[in-house]
Amino acid sequence: MSRISTGSNVLDSVLDGGFPAGSLVAVTGPPGTGKSIFAANWIYNGVERLGLNGLYVSFVEGRKSFIKNMGGLGLDFERLERTGKFRFLEMITLKEAGVPAIIEQILCEAADMGANMLVIDSFSAVSQVIEKPYDARILVHTVLSKIVREMGCTTMIIIEKMTAEETYEPAEFLSDFIIHLNKAEVKGSLLRCLKILKARGTEIRQSQLAFTLKGGFKVFRPLIMGGLPEPTKKFKLVMHDKDYYSSGIRDLDEIVGVMFRRGCYNLLEFEGDVTLAPERLFRVTVSNALNQGGCVIILPPQGLSALTVWRSLEPFVHEDALKRNLKIVDFKAATVEAVEPYVILFEGRSLREDMLCFWNVVSEFRRQRGRQVFSVVGFDTLEYIYGKDELLKILGEDLAKIRNFGDVRLNIVRPECAIASHLSSLADIHLIIREICGAIFLQGVKPKTPLLNIELHIDEEGSEIKLTPIL
Repeated sequence: MSRISTGSNVLDSVLDGGFPAGSLVAVTGPPGTGKSIFAANWIYNGVERLGLNGLYVSFVEGRKSFIKNMGGLGLDFERLERTGKFRFLEMITLKEAGVPAIIEQILCEAADMGANMLVIDSFSAVSQVIEKPYDARILVHTVLSKIVREMGCTTMIIIEKMTAEETYEPAEFLSDFIIHLNKAEVKGSLLRCLKILKARGTEIRQSQLAFTLKGGFKVFRPLIMGGLPEPTKKFKLVMHDKDYYSSGIRDLDEIVGVMFRRGCYNLLEFEGDVTLAPERLFRVTVSNALNQGGCVIILPPQGLSALTVWRSLEPFVHEDALKRNLKIVDFKAATVEAVEPYVILFEGRSLREDMLCFWNVVSEFRRQRGRQVFSVVGFDTLEYIYGKDELLKILGEDLAKIRNFGDVRLNIVRPECAIASHLSSLADIHLIIREICGAIFLQGVKPKTPLLNIELHIDEEGSEIKLTPIL
C-alpha cells in the first residue's frame, strides 16, 4: 500500500510510512493547538518533496492571510502556487451558499488540478452554518465517496474539539485516522502533544508525541525510536573564556547566558522517570572543559562508578587531557580491581573526612593548573551513603569554598532526594531534565525557559547538542 508522508519523519515512523493514499484523516483539537499548521505542513511536504498536487480549502482564513502566516514558518505556498501544483480555495463567503454549492466547488477544483491531497479547514466551520444535521452528513459522505474513494485523494479534515473524549462527530466515525492535538503547561512552560486516537490498519508503537510549532510543525523523536543516539564523533568545541566555562552546548549558552562563571553553584535535576543515563548529558560539558585544558573532578550520581564515567568520556576527550586533568570519586566499598590514577577513593564512613579529601584535590588542581576547577557532584550519591543531616552540615562550607576560590560547580540530584530543595534555593542556575512522551527535555527554573527538546546533530565537523523550544 502506497503511503503519503505526514510531513514529519518521526510521525511517519510511528504510522508505518505515513497516511495510506486515498485515506480520510481527521485532525482534532481546541483552538491554537496547531491544527492548521499541521495540515499546511502536510500538504506543503507532499507538493514540495513528493511532487503531488494539493488543494487547501479554507472556510476560516483568506488566501493573503494564509500565505503570510505560513510564510513566517518557512512554508512558501506562493511559490508552490506558481508551479500549478498547489491551489488555495477561499470559501469564507461561500459558507452560506448551501451544501450543494460547496460540494460542487470543491469537486470541480480537485478534479481540475488532479488533486492527490486535500485539506478542508475547518469542517467545524462548515457545520456551524449548516442548519440541518442531515446536510452535514451529506457533506461528509460526499467527501468520503466522491473525493476520497473515487478520486483516490487523501483528505484531511480539521475539526474543532476541546478534548479527545468529546462525542465523536460523524466525520470522525468515517475517518481512517484521527489525530488529536492539545496543549498544556509544565511548571509554567507550554507543552504541545499529539495523540493518535485511530489508525485503521496500522500498528502504533507510540501513541503520544510532543511537538513544537517553531519553524513549522516538528515532532520530537522518543528515545525508544532512536531519539538522542550515541554520538559517533567528538563534540564540537564551544570556546571558554578565562573567567568562565562554556556548557559545551551553544544553544544553552545563548538561552541562559554564561552558565559556569567563577564561583557559580549550579543545579541539574533529573526527574524520577527519566530513563536516560545522567552521564549521557553531563559528559558534553565535561568533555568541552577537558578538551580546552580545564580541570574536572567528578563525584558521580547514584549508580555510576568511576569506571563507567571514565569510559563514557573516553571517546570524546583527548587522551592526554583525560589522564592529566580528570579525577573521579569512587568508594572503597565498590568493586575496584585496581585503583587507577584518576580515582579519588572515599572511605564512605565520614562525610567530613571524605569531603576534606575532595576539597584538597580541588585545591591541588587549582594550584598546579593556575585556573578555576570544574566539579560535578552527585548529591543523590552523598545522601544515599551519608544521609541528609550529614549533608546539611557541610553544605554551607562546600558553597563557601566554591564562592571564595572562584571554582565552578554543577550539582546533580533527583527530586526524591531530601536535599533537593536546599540545593535549589542555593543554586545560581537550576535546570531540570524531563522525559515527556518518551523524548528528553531541559527546562530552566532559574532562569525560566521554555521546554527545550534535546537533540544530537552530527556533521563532518563533529557532534553537537541542539535545543529546540516548544513554541
